[in-house]
Amino acid sequence: MEVKKWIIDWMADNSGVSSEEISQNSEANFFEKEYIDSFAFIMLIAGIEETFGVTFDNEQFEDRAFSTINGLAECIERNRKDKA
Repeated sequence: MEVKKWIIDWMADNSGVSSEEISQNSEANFFEKEYIDSFAFIMLIAGIEETFGVTFDNEQFEDRAFSTINGLAECIERNRKDKA
């Protein structure tokens, strides 16, 4: 399963914004774009952890890249490799 596509689809399903728009803005801060709020972010992280079998630490949450789709996808991929 492609991580970036999963994130885009999840955000589209939970935000009312089209997956095309979200995909075009994958380098933008998704909070500033108002694709999700802090509550939805918690649900997103829970979905990621369940779907991809990864966990995140506080240091990762503080990383600015964590607020973009591309940055979040890269972080998930790194965590998946670290677990392998």
